[in-house]
Amino acid sequence: MRAALALARRGLGNAWPNPAVGCIIVKDGVVVGRGWTQPGGRPHAEAEALARAGAEAQFE
Repeated sequence: MRAALALARRGLGNAWPNPAVGCIIVKDGVVVGRGWTQPGGRPHAEAEALARAGAEAQFE
């Protein structure tokens, strides 16, 4: 949770009209994606983390 909150801080003051959010995707105990809400509130943190995780975010 601390890591997600640290990522969220990157969006503070820039993510309006959405809140600053951080997202971490973990697969099998390994972090495969990280993201935060981008300037202007789009894309959201979750979409950023999924994009960065790429194929690692797929279910098997």
